[in-house]
Amino acid sequence: MKKIALMLMVIGVVLSIAGTAMAATSGGVTGINSVAACVDSVTVAVSGTSSAAWNRVRVRVYVQDNKGVYRLRQQAVSDTFGSGDFLVPITVDFSNKPVSAGTTLQIEAQLQGGGGGSIGSPITIYAQAADQSCAGRCSVTISTSDRVPANGTITVRSHFGSWFRPEGWTHAALPVYAGQYVRDTVAGVRCDSTVRVWYYPATGRDRTPKMLPSQYWPYSEYGASTDDGAIPYATSFAKGLRATMPLESDDPYRPK
Repeated sequence: MKKIALMLMVIGVVLSIAGTAMAATSGGVTGINSVAACVDSVTVAVSGTSSAAWNRVRVRVYVQDNKGVYRLRQQAVSDTFGSGDFLVPITVDFSNKPVSAGTTLQIEAQLQGGGGGSIGSPITIYAQAADQSCAGRCSVTISTSDRVPANGTITVRSHFGSWFRPEGWTHAALPVYAGQYVRDTVAGVRCDSTVRVWYYPATGRDRTPKMLPSQYWPYSEYGASTDDGAIPYATSFAKGLRATMPLESDDPYRPK
């Protein structure tokens, strides 16, 4: 799996989302917000806060042996970062020894500081490997700073044409519910392209789709792009930009 790049991007296909696992540590809080598990790699979104000046996150993936004991399959560490809040996507590649679809994976994340020493206890979560291969692909972790205003759908798309039209490839469609924050990871995405995230409210008077701009808006018109890696896409419903009609006639998420 390729390494994290400076800028962001993505195109997603299949995902396996796990609920947030959180635990307090002496250096703050670290949590596994979402997991996208493939047969040859796992991408996790790990969030939290730390007061240390030097930090990184280590993720380990374990697989059961024939005696039911979880054995370490592979591990990876994030790039280093400073103190404060963080949301870090990390990809663990085990394409040299893939698992079968449906295999239960034990995934462990731990915040490290200083010279690589552990901060607090590791956080563990379980996920089943999906049936696709993701090695050599990218992934994206979508996070919102505010809550979903109404039930609906979020799509991850690449585009052709002007920014306000959601034509192009649809790579993922994620149901969202009023009152929740979005912390989802989409895996198996093609690298070297651009994506935008769209929100389609399904209830309420105004059901106009809105483009949720990435942290690079307005400098990057096309949302988020990257060369390769596991990429964050930070956005906000409050900053959503209304779609301009007409929408694509075959858009399955357009208002009825």
